[in-house]
Amino acid sequence: MSYSTYNSQDLEQTVNRLQQRVASLADEVDEQRDRHRSLDVDVEIVGDRVTTLESTVDETQEAQQQLADDLREEMEAVASAVRDLAATVGWVERRLRAEKTIAPAQLDTVDATVRELAERSRQGQQSAAVLLDQPARAVHQRRIDELARLEEQIEQTTTAALAHSATLAATEPSSEAHVQAATAYRTFARALGGYRTQLPAARTAAIDARRALHLDDRHREVHGPQVMTGESARAQLRARMRTRLDAAVAEGALLPAWLILALGHQPVGEDVAQWMDTATSLLAYRVTYEVIDPVVALGPGAYDDPQRETWREELERRLKARRHWPI
Repeated sequence: MSYSTYNSQDLEQTVNRLQQRVASLADEVDEQRDRHRSLDVDVEIVGDRVTTLESTVDETQEAQQQLADDLREEMEAVASAVRDLAATVGWVERRLRAEKTIAPAQLDTVDATVRELAERSRQGQQSAAVLLDQPARAVHQRRIDELARLEEQIEQTTTAALAHSATLAATEPSSEAHVQAATAYRTFARALGGYRTQLPAARTAAIDARRALHLDDRHREVHGPQVMTGESARAQLRARMRTRLDAAVAEGALLPAWLILALGHQPVGEDVAQWMDTATSLLAYRVTYEVIDPVVALGPGAYDDPQRETWREELERRLKARRHWPI
């Protein structure tokens, strides 16, 4: 009877503890629910703020885009006004000088001496086109050198492999020297196999390279003097054109329309040296290729003449960089 009473009391205590634990857990659940509700409110607040910020960012981007569009339109308007002003200034200047019978400087006139220099310069350029330039010759020489290095590596590797093979033949298979020689021999043998695999392609490339250099050497014997003469003639031609240009600018002469449209009426400020150099090259180009267009500085293209097109492209880049107004 006492045993049953003891069990009943113990069970009652256990139930009480469980009830207390359940009540404590229920309080914790209520507390977590309250925190969850509070977090939900915070999330809604943050969401509202994010939405507001996104709206602000969108509005800012739209405003920036609108500002950029407005600035672009204003720049285009300014550029158009500058073009119109430049054209008006040029027209007024020409009218004033025409009324005073001031003729533009004849910078690109061709006399017998200039014609001869231009012809020799063109011939020199044509001769130079037949020859390999230095980077191309360097590529061919590098292929020849690569074959020489590969053959040297094969020779050195073969010598080393033979030395280790001799050690293998003279030592006992169980000795340390034999084992080391065997390992080294296999290493050199694998390397030698790799080198020999590369050898046919390297030989073919070197043969082609030697043939190309030999042919270029023969061309240089024939065309070399013309190239040197052409380079000298081109330098003399540029010097003459620079002298003409220096005199015209120094005297305040009316420059021809093709030069004004390309570079402006005169060099300005720190740009003088580059302006004069570009104008000199442009003038030499017109004289060399007999460009007579009174307005278009470079005249028509000549796609059948690579040297001329290369010079023309260089001048186009320089003219774009040096132009004083967007015309």
